[in-house]
Amino acid sequence: MALLIAAGSARAGVGEDAYREQCASCHALNGVSTPEGPSLNGVVWRKIAALADFPYSPGLKAKRGTWTPGMLDAYLKDTQGFAPGTDMFWDLRDDVKRRAIIDYLKSIK
Repeated sequence: MALLIAAGSARAGVGEDAYREQCASCHALNGVSTPEGPSLNGVVWRKIAALADFPYSPGLKAKRGTWTPGMLDAYLKDTQGFAPGTDMFWDLRDDVKRRAIIDYLKSIK
């Protein structure tokens, strides 16, 4: 059991570092969106394009569903393929970093 907890803590640390490197310049975690991006506080299991304080692109407004870990993975891997016309301008092709960020975002409520 202690090994599982240590592994989870290590992944969370990697995810937090990757979040800071890849996401923090545009996305806050305090529940308040910035002009550059919606808050990612509680994003996992939130409806897509659901925050009232952010003007989502038509590409994301057209998407239906919930930000499941799988949907976040697909979006971060190929933003324009997932939601053509989205304002997000980069893809995160590194599978390990992408999963670490998603795991970290799961812990942010």
